[in-house]
Amino acid sequence: MVPMLSIFHPGPPLKSLPMGRRKAAALSARGDSYRSCLSTLLAIAAMTGAISVAQGHTAQQQIGLTHMRIVAPELTGAGITVAQVEASPSRHADKFEPSCTATGQPNSKFTFINRFGSVSLIQKIRAESAHATQVGRIFYGNEGGNFKTGLCPGVGHIDVWDARALYRQLCSASPLLIPPGQTTAPAIVNQSYVFEAATTSEIQSVDSLFDNYAVRHNTLFISAVGNGLEMTTDTGQPSEVNPPADAYNGLAVATCDGNTGIGPTCNGRSKPDISAPGNETSYAAPLVSGAATLLLQAGREGLGGSTVASTDIRVIKALLLNGASKPPDWTNSYTIYANVYSFHAPDAFTLTPFDPRYGSGVLNIYNSYKNLVAGEHSPTISTNLNIHAMVRTYPHAVTHEPLEGWNLGSSSTPAGGNRLHHYLFHLSGTSTISWNLTATLDWDVTWAGSTLMMNHFYLYLLNSSGDVAWSKSFIDNVQQIHLTGLAPGTYDLVVMELGYTVPIFRSHYAVSWDFTPNHALVAKRHH
Repeated sequence: MVPMLSIFHPGPPLKSLPMGRRKAAALSARGDSYRSCLSTLLAIAAMTGAISVAQGHTAQQQIGLTHMRIVAPELTGAGITVAQVEASPSRHADKFEPSCTATGQPNSKFTFINRFGSVSLIQKIRAESAHATQVGRIFYGNEGGNFKTGLCPGVGHIDVWDARALYRQLCSASPLLIPPGQTTAPAIVNQSYVFEAATTSEIQSVDSLFDNYAVRHNTLFISAVGNGLEMTTDTGQPSEVNPPADAYNGLAVATCDGNTGIGPTCNGRSKPDISAPGNETSYAAPLVSGAATLLLQAGREGLGGSTVASTDIRVIKALLLNGASKPPDWTNSYTIYANVYSFHAPDAFTLTPFDPRYGSGVLNIYNSYKNLVAGEHSPTISTNLNIHAMVRTYPHAVTHEPLEGWNLGSSSTPAGGNRLHHYLFHLSGTSTISWNLTATLDWDVTWAGSTLMMNHFYLYLLNSSGDVAWSKSFIDNVQQIHLTGLAPGTYDLVVMELGYTVPIFRSHYAVSWDFTPNHALVAKRHH
């Protein structure tokens, strides 16, 4: 399908934003029938102090970075090539480059790709992008001292793309995000911009480019969702989650404590995926990108076991989503968000995998790291099930899985049936102890033109009495179960692939789980 967005034609004039902010120049469309829509999320001017919370110890503690650096100080992003994608404020400007000096990184670590696709190994700032500089400081800043240093100060290389150039490259016949003169494609791509006011057909075009590239090259795109009502899609069911953040295979980032868009997407899917500190979403996204880079380094160094499995983007996604901390007001119900109803999301069920504001919760890199090093564990057993039969627990295992871990699983499902992958656990204890569980499942999708190609997986928690909980969204490619107060006993966490009239061969999924004891009942007795 020919992309409906184009970078080859001039866009409309800049529009004013509240508080004096201005949206960046748009990618114009072929003809007048399509809305142009590339814009930056945040102000270019007056950035001083805008991310003091995100750079301070409070935020580093909140996302688990302080603890992570104590237990694994060697994880700095070493050897990882990353990309930072920025939108210039004008179609005629190359105002997309961060200041190398301000980020504390040497020029030799950067490659710059401007809006024409021209590559430079030397910074050629005509007008420094304060936005790009602040994003870079959070992502990979190396200014010294815990207060100012970014998550990945030791990152191997940084490709800085003008968003127009990256989009044009993705539109090419054989896209590859390796600039001339470089040998390594970025594994993690941070995107602090949105395609603004995108139509349904434009969204499909953008999502298909990012989703298919992610699958072909094992690249994780991490994108800010937008800053709320001032940035919405131009669809029949408007959404505050803008492309490319609404792509299936990437991570959509909201802020947990600032101006942020909330979900669902315009077609009712559960986005954002995760949240992080920052007064706007441009500054939350690089925290998640930095965390993903640290997990990728840990995976490459074998800290999670298989370097192939633990560096798969599906596993990194599952670990980040499963490790996220749940705020007190986290919910997987849309009913508490009034403006969801004003947006009339078509499939806003009562229960969804994630919270419409926080996603899976607030980023906690230490929890995700701990989940990774718990190791990969295959299903206890896999079984087939008649497509119309009830899902039931498998009670016959002699051994049980560790209470924390993950798996990059494969599934081959027979025609007319479902395939069940059972992970059995035994929770010990007495009536004074209960258990908490977070389990997350995700898988990739691909596109054939404008047609979405997606297998469907459900996630169940069962015991001998039947269902304890489930996550069964038919439109998302992620599921999550979050429970507190589980009684001791034997439980079966089931990943089920839904079958079709023909067999499904070798599909893959990633699942992560963490059972933790809750001693709240014991603590109460001491008061």
